[in-house]
Amino acid sequence: MNHHAKVLLPSAPARRRSWFAGDALWRRLRTTLRLWARRREGRRELRELDEPLLRDLGISRGQADFEGSKPFWRC
Repeated sequence: MNHHAKVLLPSAPARRRSWFAGDALWRRLRTTLRLWARRREGRRELRELDEPLLRDLGISRGQADFEGSKPFWRC
């Protein structure tokens, strides 16, 4: 009788899938952080626009302030 326990290791494709999943997660995180940074910067710039520029864009000061006050994670 053989009393040795079998150790099952994931196959090479399973290990690769795991690595790809982790890689995709980091890519998604990096993409999200870049999006948040662009939103933060764009909203800051919107708050700083003067009245003539807002008028040219067809945006009121209230609309600009409302959009500019949103947190970066909110669309």
